[in-house]
Amino acid sequence: MNQSNKPAKVSHGEDIVTFNVGGELFTTYRSTVLESDSTVLHDLVNKNRPQQDLKMQQEPIFIDRNGELFRDVIFYLRTNHIYTKDLAKLAALVKEAIYYEIDSMGDALQESIDATKIQQEKRQKKPRVVLMDVKEMCKTLSDTKAAHPTTYKIVEERDGVEKTYSVLDIVYVKDINTCFEHGKPYCACSSTPKLVLAPKSTEQ
Repeated sequence: MNQSNKPAKVSHGEDIVTFNVGGELFTTYRSTVLESDSTVLHDLVNKNRPQQDLKMQQEPIFIDRNGELFRDVIFYLRTNHIYTKDLAKLAALVKEAIYYEIDSMGDALQESIDATKIQQEKRQKKPRVVLMDVKEMCKTLSDTKAAHPTTYKIVEERDGVEKTYSVLDIVYVKDINTCFEHGKPYCACSSTPKLVLAPKSTEQ
């Protein structure tokens, strides 16, 4: 059941139960636990059920497990929804679902793990775009004193044929057209960077 389709409960005298999980307290309706498929929590709740007054608040039921993970467990019992997308946490929750014997949660976790892995694979396949500053490239090309000079290559593909060029230099060519700002041709503000390329031989 989707989280948005499961109506929120409002207390009208319904008895509640409190769990102490690893030192953290969690309070929920007894029916939330009993309507779930967790046989472990069923047994704990029924074993600690008050005999005289069903609406009386009893002592917290202690469970020696991870409280942070139980927060996700109780969230699932209330909503039938897994909200985390962290693979490490999802794997840890699988162990909790096994411990509490919540089969439906185990199935939901596996679906979430599979979906998260697919999303991660899609993100990894996306090409990474790098913005390179032309002026910085020019500086590295002109640095002849560097122990390991930086070089750049450009690959041109046309009609299935690739041509590789070495970038020798980057020069700025002033535009012959009249500059709109200063009203003169060959203005310094309208210079365009040009790459000086040398075709690389394909011969070995």
